[in-house]
Amino acid sequence: MRTSMAASTLVLLLGMIYTCVVANHNDSRPAHEIEVPCRPEQVHIAYGDTTSEVVVMWATQEECTTSVGYGTDPWGLTNTVPGQMSHFTDLNKQGLQCLHRVKLQGLTPETNYFYRPISEGISSGPFYFKTPPGGQSWEPEFLVYGDLGVESDSVPYLNNEVLGGNYTAVLHVGDFGYNLMDQDGQVGDQFMRIVEDTAARIPYMTSPGNHEIDGDTFSHYRHRFSMPNTDWPIPLDRMWYSIDIGLVHFVSYSSEVFFTQQGVHVDAQRNWLMADLKQANDNRNNCPWVIAYGHRPMYCSNTDGDDCTLGASKVREGLEDLFFNYGVDLVLQAHEHSYERLWPQYKGVVLAKNYSNPQAPIQLITGAAGSRHGVDEENKTFSEWSAFRMDIKAFNSFGRLKVYNATHLYWEQVLVKDSKVLDSIWVTQDLHGPFHKAQLDTDKAKKIEDKEKDNSVINTDSKTNTASHEEANSPHSGPDVSSGDTNSPDTSISDRARSMLESTNVRLALGIGGGILVLVVIITIVILQKQKKKARKYRRWDETVDYGRKFYSSGYSHVQGGEKDTDEFETEVNDPSAPTSKLLTE
Repeated sequence: MRTSMAASTLVLLLGMIYTCVVANHNDSRPAHEIEVPCRPEQVHIAYGDTTSEVVVMWATQEECTTSVGYGTDPWGLTNTVPGQMSHFTDLNKQGLQCLHRVKLQGLTPETNYFYRPISEGISSGPFYFKTPPGGQSWEPEFLVYGDLGVESDSVPYLNNEVLGGNYTAVLHVGDFGYNLMDQDGQVGDQFMRIVEDTAARIPYMTSPGNHEIDGDTFSHYRHRFSMPNTDWPIPLDRMWYSIDIGLVHFVSYSSEVFFTQQGVHVDAQRNWLMADLKQANDNRNNCPWVIAYGHRPMYCSNTDGDDCTLGASKVREGLEDLFFNYGVDLVLQAHEHSYERLWPQYKGVVLAKNYSNPQAPIQLITGAAGSRHGVDEENKTFSEWSAFRMDIKAFNSFGRLKVYNATHLYWEQVLVKDSKVLDSIWVTQDLHGPFHKAQLDTDKAKKIEDKEKDNSVINTDSKTNTASHEEANSPHSGPDVSSGDTNSPDTSISDRARSMLESTNVRLALGIGGGILVLVVIITIVILQKQKKKARKYRRWDETVDYGRKFYSSGYSHVQGGEKDTDEFETEVNDPSAPTSKLLTE
């Protein structure tokens, strides 16, 4: 009898092994990575409407049930919360189309939680996160960066940085994956997988960038992420939010409203920003620091012709007065694939070359996490408002922001590969609240007024004039909001000239250009006639040329398959190893 049972058991075991081998003989992946229609993947979390809420998201291949099991014991996930699923197909034919979202509420402060996302009884994890302390007497720290692509070698370093357990949240300031919609959504899946080690453990807070536009739909951004105090999928007219974390009121805004859908959402965002910032100022006793983050900078020293390099910058025109009037302490930006720190300044006028009780927002650009397009080079000469900048190739970097108390915060930019500190500053502010031109010294106030007069000329033909609305609703008597240019004195003249040539002198330029063209044609004909008469006096030069010799290399030689690369490109003649092309519109 025992022999018979042993034989039966052996046959059953061999049958199971055979089934597994046959089922997976063509799949070389580890068993835990084999595709299962309802296996949760791409797990990530974000804060809900407050820090006592956490939203869990994931993706599955097919439509499956949605729930999360969680608790304070990894072996006892006794709480189960149902959620919602969205079937996402827009620009996502090859990506996972079933996205799941569950909100965990009423979490206890300063507590470790373990959780498993569950679809049709199939789970992944367990993962874990720690809720922040309650109140304001603690020191939150944030990992800050933008412009991170799937090709970047920064990802493992960033994941290891998070595993140290020091960070409260990640602030990803636009541009994800490059691009989430590429390869019909497969790049989006790849990006969400590679950041899972970070995003499943600490809240991954975001703002949209230009690489999320997706034909003005922002489909991947709105479906793949869920942010505080807004619906999901995120509505096109609410891709901005705010949340209080410790002593900080964070404001995430969309710089892309100025460049998409003919600016139809500019007013909606501005109205929301004014209402939110007014409320934040009323709550300065509890959250003295106000920190904003959005993708495109208002100022930059780069040479790529982006909006921040122009005299009539749309982002600057739409946001600079508002952030000054409502006393935003710090503005975190990206988009430029480099790092830059600005002095406290307004309208391009430097108010101080230190960060002790600054009288204007401090602006930082940290877009060097690792884009597929490489770095964006800086001007060789410094503008007065540029305190520090770096665009060295292959030096990817990220920011660390730590808020110590109501008056002191610390910022540093860190190189990815060796964690060396590239740049750092202490910011002290004892006088939180709206900034006022009337409180500036006479000389600086006069310079600002002069800049505003100059800028009103530049912006005569601007299609994005949002400033008058801001002045009418500012919390105090603000500046002349018809202005928009903020370049420093050493660049304002050239910017003004360029802007005027692009607008009021177009007809004159066309007339002069036409006359010059006619003159060139006449001169060319005369020269050709003279050369024709002299041709017989000289030996035919073309008889001496070896046409089998290669005289030059095609500018498109780097494109394989015989296809023509239609992207604009730049060539670095001094560095043969540098990439020969890069997009100019990032």
